[in-house]
Amino acid sequence: MKKEDFIRTAWSGETLEALSAFVRIPSKSTAFDPHWEKNGFLTQALEEAALWGRKLFPSATFEICRKPGIPPALFVEIPATLGHDGDPAFFYGHFDKQPETEGWSDGLGPWTPVVKDGRLYGRGAADDGYSFYMALTAVKSLECAGIAHARIVGLFETNEESGSYGLKDFLLELQPRFGRPAFLGILDLSLCDYNRVWLTQSLRGVVSFRLTVEVLESPVHSGSASGIVPSSFAVMRALLDRLEDPLTGRVKLSAFHTQMPERHHKTLEQSAKLRGEAVWKSFPWKDATEPRSRDPREAIVLNTWEPTLSVLGADGLPSSAQASALIRPSTSLLLSFRIPPYVDAKTALAQAEEVLMHDIPCSATVTIDDKRAESGFDVPALAPWLEAALDEASIKYFGNPCERIFEGATIGTMKDFGEIFPGSPFFNTGVLGTKEHAHAPDESIDLAYAEQLTKVIADVIEKIPRSKK
Repeated sequence: MKKEDFIRTAWSGETLEALSAFVRIPSKSTAFDPHWEKNGFLTQALEEAALWGRKLFPSATFEICRKPGIPPALFVEIPATLGHDGDPAFFYGHFDKQPETEGWSDGLGPWTPVVKDGRLYGRGAADDGYSFYMALTAVKSLECAGIAHARIVGLFETNEESGSYGLKDFLLELQPRFGRPAFLGILDLSLCDYNRVWLTQSLRGVVSFRLTVEVLESPVHSGSASGIVPSSFAVMRALLDRLEDPLTGRVKLSAFHTQMPERHHKTLEQSAKLRGEAVWKSFPWKDATEPRSRDPREAIVLNTWEPTLSVLGADGLPSSAQASALIRPSTSLLLSFRIPPYVDAKTALAQAEEVLMHDIPCSATVTIDDKRAESGFDVPALAPWLEAALDEASIKYFGNPCERIFEGATIGTMKDFGEIFPGSPFFNTGVLGTKEHAHAPDESIDLAYAEQLTKVIADVIEKIPRSKK
């Protein structure tokens, strides 16, 4: 059987069924399931994946790795075939998910897999449960076609959405079993259209924390206290203005900024030319809301090489339906900065703390906790054989060569992969665009694109040099 035929059949059969079964598991990341050990859904996702993998590859190793208090991970090792003695291919993905969120369309839901209009809907389908099933389907297609492949290794975690704590320990412990990979296939990234393979060149880091302002021990009537007791929200607003210009969105703190390297300017120009107004038009704008910039080049830079601040959540604010005439004791906001590569996340966090904790309006009590600081990552150049293989496969299956993009999101462990596997090139790709609704209601994966990307991965594995470096 041709490998392309196997992949086409798999994505309408066994691979689709396995990914659909994964959607049904509410394997929320540890930040969203404090009882994850007791509930066991993260382990269930790994066990079902391992069972499926063993059916495809009876002689392979699918080993669930555990450490006390650390979410488990799945180690994969598939033996080389037909005497292939090249360096192994390494794949990474994750089985933990974002929470349900409200607002799913009629007939859809986070734990109910639904195939509709060429898409599989459900939480985790695109972010990023497909990665395991796609990689193994690509490898199996080679075996069914009688094509030799190098040894395949991988690690699939269950804590990416919560910062991947513990992953580096697993990587270090397993490194001797991985060896030196021919490439690092990081299958948790983005696309800009469905007409080619997209390679992520850089990712931003993240600095986040919860900021709390307290002014009272208990709520008081606003009629008797307003004008005397300061609003905790007003104090919060003044503090936020120290961090960000509310009109432009520019972060005011110097430690959060850097310059894009000169070598990326050509990629930036090409990306802006190719994507055009789609850079900002692809989002579900409300009425006449305007983007920060209508210039595609500037918009890409703002999204990838400039820091940004988002308010992710709030405590102390009742719903408008439950609000009463009270001055509330406190306001808490969960703040998240995306920071460009080359910014030191810990230094940036320290500067934010320093700016917020001095000369506090009305001497209100301000606390900062739930801190996170992960630096961004700029991907090294591809190995020549890998670059050629990717372009050739992208043209073969999509009709267009690969393109590179800068990523506005964060995978904090990228630097760990670079440190643990020095010299191994990164094959950073994925299926996440604005239509996939990652983290949001109606998350889905485009099945036609997934099928074609699987064929690309199979071709790239086939092109791994047959002798080790």
